[in-house]
Formats: sequence, C-alpha cells, structure tokens
Amino acid sequence: MEPLGQRDALNAAERWLVPVDGQRYADAWTMASESFKGKVPRDTFRDGIAKIRRDYGKLVKRSGEKMAFRGDAPAPDQSDAQMKPGTEVAILFDATFAGNKQAQEEVTMVLEKDGIWRVAGYYIR
Repeated sequence: MEPLGQRDALNAAERWLVPVDGQRYADAWTMASESFKGKVPRDTFRDGIAKIRRDYGKLVKRSGEKMAFRGDAPAPDQSDAQMKPGTEVAILFDATFAGNKQAQEEVTMVLEKDGIWRVAGYYIR
C-alpha cells in the first residue's frame, strides 16, 4: 500500500465539503469518521450545521489551505514511513460566501483503520 500523505487528507476534505456546500448534510455525516459519528448523532449534525451555514449563505470561493499534523507526524527521513491509523491532519481554508462574507473553515481529518481519510471535526468562524 502506498503511503498516504497530507495531499490525500486534503483531497478527502474537499470531497467531504461538496455535500456540505450543497446542503446535503446527512450525506456529509455518512462520509464522516466513526469517531465523529459516535460523538454527533446524524440529526444533531444535520440541524446544527444547517443553522450555522445558513448565516453564511452560498459559497463563492474556498482557497488558501494550510495543513498541519496533530499529534505524531511521520518522520520525513524515513523513506518507507507509513502514516498510522489515528493520524490527524488539520486543514484550514479561507472561504468567501455570498455577500462577500469571509470565514475560516477548519476540517480535521483522521486516517481510519481501513486506510481512508475521513472527517473527524468541522468548525467555521
């Protein structure tokens, strides 16, 4: 299996944001990590994020991602370094919404046991 890096986490975060931007919040919840779904029931997430995102309006542009590992990052000098399940990457996006409203979104990704990056947290401010 090929080592999974920050780019894979970023791609997964961007895929997860598609249903969020399309107001398909139940789909976004289904795509989230097991830990996320264990902490936040589907209806609670759906209703909560709908209320939060309603204040921002339609997404116009998302850019400027910044990424950082949370916890132990793989050593850069290990050519065979594999990220371990449970590794987390925090990704910050600058977002512009309708009416030129600015916000910063933080999406925390976790590498799950099946080798797939999934959302473990989402905050917008």
